[in-house]
Amino acid sequence: MPGQSRHDEQSFRSIMYRNITLPLVAGVVSAAVFVAVFAYLLNALTWVEHSERVIGNAQELRKLAVDMETGMRGYLLTGEESFLAPYRLAKPKIATNLNILGELVVDNPEQIDRLRNIRAQQLQWDKVAQDMVNARTTGGDYLGMIKSQRAKLEFDELRNQFQAFIAYETRLRSERSDTARTVTYVTVTGYLTLSLIISGFLAYWGRRELMRLSTVYRTALDEQRIQSDRVERQAWLRSGQSKLAEQGIGQRSLPALSSALLTFLARYLNVAVAALYVRGPDGVLHRTAGYGFVVGDEEFGKDIQPGEGIVGQAAAERRIVHLENLPNYYLKLTSALGNGSPSQIIVAPLESDGEVNGVIELGFLHPVGEQELDFLKLVSGNIGTAIESTLSRQRLHEVLQETQQLNEELQVQQEELRTANEELEEQSRVLEESQATLENQKAELEQTNEQLAEQAVALDQKNTALNEVQLQLEERAHDLERASQYKSQFLANMSHELRTPLNSSLILAKLLSDNPQGNLNDEQVRFAQTIYSAGNDLLNLINDILDISKVEAGKLELNPEELRLQQVVQGLQRTFEPLAQQKNLAFVVEMAPGLPDTVYTDCQRLEQILKNLLSNAVKFTDEGRIVLRVAPGANGQLSFAVEDSGIGIRADQHETVFGAFQQADGTTSRKYGGTGLGLSISRDLATLLGGTITLASTEGQGSTFTLTLPMQWSAPARTADAYVPAAPAQPQPARTPQP
Repeated sequence: MPGQSRHDEQSFRSIMYRNITLPLVAGVVSAAVFVAVFAYLLNALTWVEHSERVIGNAQELRKLAVDMETGMRGYLLTGEESFLAPYRLAKPKIATNLNILGELVVDNPEQIDRLRNIRAQQLQWDKVAQDMVNARTTGGDYLGMIKSQRAKLEFDELRNQFQAFIAYETRLRSERSDTARTVTYVTVTGYLTLSLIISGFLAYWGRRELMRLSTVYRTALDEQRIQSDRVERQAWLRSGQSKLAEQGIGQRSLPALSSALLTFLARYLNVAVAALYVRGPDGVLHRTAGYGFVVGDEEFGKDIQPGEGIVGQAAAERRIVHLENLPNYYLKLTSALGNGSPSQIIVAPLESDGEVNGVIELGFLHPVGEQELDFLKLVSGNIGTAIESTLSRQRLHEVLQETQQLNEELQVQQEELRTANEELEEQSRVLEESQATLENQKAELEQTNEQLAEQAVALDQKNTALNEVQLQLEERAHDLERASQYKSQFLANMSHELRTPLNSSLILAKLLSDNPQGNLNDEQVRFAQTIYSAGNDLLNLINDILDISKVEAGKLELNPEELRLQQVVQGLQRTFEPLAQQKNLAFVVEMAPGLPDTVYTDCQRLEQILKNLLSNAVKFTDEGRIVLRVAPGANGQLSFAVEDSGIGIRADQHETVFGAFQQADGTTSRKYGGTGLGLSISRDLATLLGGTITLASTEGQGSTFTLTLPMQWSAPARTADAYVPAAPAQPQPARTPQP
């Protein structure tokens, strides 16, 4: 096999080398052939063009000769000098063109001879023509010369020589074109034919080699797969045998061992139902464990006599019984999703020291292969040995228990005798002491009765005092409840009584400040604006006080709803961006990615908190910018951060600013004005909404207030002091009147 593998590897390398080298060689040869053909075609084209130039020059010479003959004839007939112009112009051109044509055909001796004859014939005709022209000019006998037709004969000979020259060059051009075409066709056809033959041969040879190698490799892979399957099968068998042996470790009773073994076999072999039988001292097979039985079938076949049924017969014959194609009524299996019957049953005897000491019966819903049968053959001895070991350990444990029990009974009897003696002695001593004890008990009982009487009097006094205190506490609670009710009624009445005239005053002050009729001067308009501003502040203060009282009394109603987060932020931007621009501040809104479209909370209270925070930011910032940053938080939370570049807050005042009527300076007379209720109300509202407000600030560097709320508000559990929102709640009165 190693020699064959090396031979196959060399064959594969040879095929790879041939498949790589031959295309490269073929490409190089193809390139060389086509370059040669292309060069040949270029050369042929050059010679064809050369013939074209020769033919063109010859035809031009013939035309010039015809022009000379025509001009000479016209002059002889008319005697006009103008007819000699073509004759005289063509004469020098003919000499020049003859020289040029001679250079073109210098490589063709035949054409050189013809051109030499043309030159001689042209000179001879020129001489005759010149004699005739001279005779006509001098009045000689030119008519006799014409009648002699010598000039005509000479010119006809010249024309014939031109015709022969041109015909030869034309034939030469055709031959060159035909030769180039033939060479090209033959070369390309031959190359393609040879390429196809070589390619077909290589393809056939390579395919045969590859098929041979494929067969060799396929055979090797099949052998390797078979070997791998065999190794994997052995590993599976050994692994199952090892794991099965682990199931018997530490099992002290036969039922526990049987149950553990069946559970493992069911999981390892995908068994649907199973039973384990152990041979008793009387030879009867007793079922010690079952797996997957339906209620009602467990009592069937618990004890089997030798040779009875398939189980008894398998034990008697000491062989594995494999039953297939079982009827549907053989045994019923059920699960939460349906029921069915096993398709195959395997009954295997269990042996220990050459003796059958048990039988195992396994039911399968799928066909059983040789692998499962081999596994059962392999582990049947292990299971029998484990059963025998457990039985021996169990018998040893029973003997040990009997010995311990006898020892304990003997010790008990000895203890009983000793106890009886001690009791007799104790009884005599007790009889002597009982008289003294009875006298002491009588005295103690009298003393105890006196103490109980005193304690009863003290308890009566304490109960009376507690009842009085309880009555006082109840009266105090009623007083507090009435005071809270009076306070709420007073605030509600005062709110209505104050806000009704205050709204009227605000409307009138607004009308006066607008001065629609223009009958007020600037100072009066400023007075009206001051009244309007102060009234608004007073109205906001009243609203803040009412909110605080409702929060403290636990009577503030929430109206949670689904609200669009984008609309809330845009509304705040429209409200505070103009205010920031009035102080030359930049107002920036940053919404982080991943925000939900909607949140479930009280829209009015959310906007109230954010407006308080943004109002403070605008109020306490003189330069820089104000940022409203919205971002998702952890555990379904949503955070609104209001960041400013204002005066900041000292670290020791971070809690003070959330107190009622407090600002950073801790007084009620402040530089920036305001009631100092905004942050206190905001924190209480945030708590009601299930959130918090935190502060991060450095004095002189600005502050950041962060409101954290759940995205989905949920009502807190109802307690004595808990706040439960009313649903639906009546709309709240407007916080800022509009004239």
